[in-house]
Amino acid sequence: MAKLVVLSEGFAGKTYELKTDKTTIGRVDDNSFSVPEGSISSHHCEINLKGGKVYVKDLGSTNGTFVNEKQVKGEAILPAGKILRLGQLEIRLETGEKDDDQSDIDKTIVLKAGGVKLGELEKGTQTVSFGKDKPFSKKSNKINSIFIVVGVVLLLVIIGCIVFAVMQLKGN
Repeated sequence: MAKLVVLSEGFAGKTYELKTDKTTIGRVDDNSFSVPEGSISSHHCEINLKGGKVYVKDLGSTNGTFVNEKQVKGEAILPAGKILRLGQLEIRLETGEKDDDQSDIDKTIVLKAGGVKLGELEKGTQTVSFGKDKPFSKKSNKINSIFIVVGVVLLLVIIGCIVFAVMQLKGN
């Protein structure tokens, strides 16, 4: 079953299953899929299922409807895995099939701490090791142990001072 998954912060993870042939998306509650986000028009766009394909139609929105950063004029196909942007809100169409677009994930390259030089991105992927000498290795608990010992010593000194002060008061 095809579904829309919101990617934008504040709404990330919100989903809507496309169960009917026509779904309206907008800011107000009378839409099939209501998302209360200021950059979305009250009735922003319409999602239509036709012949196994998903189409998006802009409904005269103020901030526009975009499929992979191309503005929708009238109606356009929304391919599985592609990003639908309504104003500032990003939504991905997921069909649950293996053909959902993973190409952007597969092309991820780990960058060096100092940045990259011109031409290094074309070289492809790099192997990353997370051994003990790397910045992401597990840190030693030595600092925690020292902190605890110092805290206990300070606590004992404070208790000793309080006991001494009480003894001095009783002696007077």
